[in-house]
Amino acid sequence: MQDTERKEALKRLKQERKEAIKVNAALANQQKKDLGRIKERLAQGPATTLEVAQDLGMPPKEALWYLAAMRKYGMVMEAAKSGDYFTYELVPQDSAAC
Repeated sequence: MQDTERKEALKRLKQERKEAIKVNAALANQQKKDLGRIKERLAQGPATTLEVAQDLGMPPKEALWYLAAMRKYGMVMEAAKSGDYFTYELVPQDSAAC
């Protein structure tokens, strides 16, 4: 492949992927905002998945997905149970650094 053909192929590829990149960037920004909102909510005190979902106006399965990921990465931890549900709380900053 010659240099000009290669440049044209890269240009077409970039154009084809432009919309996908835009959509994925918007999704990443929304996820970052949602994580921030969940952190703000849990800074007020422990909450169940359902309480987080209701307080933030998001579907419970989405709140559960975020809380599970945050737990996996050491951002939140399970606290006491509230009925049949675990409550989640933020991990203290000095503990998260370990």
